[in-house]
Amino acid sequence: MSRRSYCRCAVVRNYSYDEAAALLGCKPSWLEDNVAKLPRQKFGQNPAVFCLCEITLIQQMHTVVPDSVKELLAEVGAADPQDDSRQVPDRESERPALASIVPASGRARRAS
Repeated sequence: MSRRSYCRCAVVRNYSYDEAAALLGCKPSWLEDNVAKLPRQKFGQNPAVFCLCEITLIQQMHTVVPDSVKELLAEVGAADPQDDSRQVPDRESERPALASIVPASGRARRAS
């Protein structure tokens, strides 16, 4: 897997340890202690940051589905949620339309 090939964010919004912990419902210290095992972004000496795709992957990595629930899912013909644990839903519909993207204005030219 290449780096960040799992990311489907149309616009990447990075979350700090505190923000990611609030979204995951855990303590920031748990994220800090387990950061080597978790998908994340690291920029130089700055602390790790997480995008929504990485937070979704962390949730899926630590989701436990009891056998009784798996049996119920099999009865109704639903897919096993852990079979597909590394997949992140495509967010194609959240991407802005190409026509709405405006190029940045260039630098003002100085008279020479």
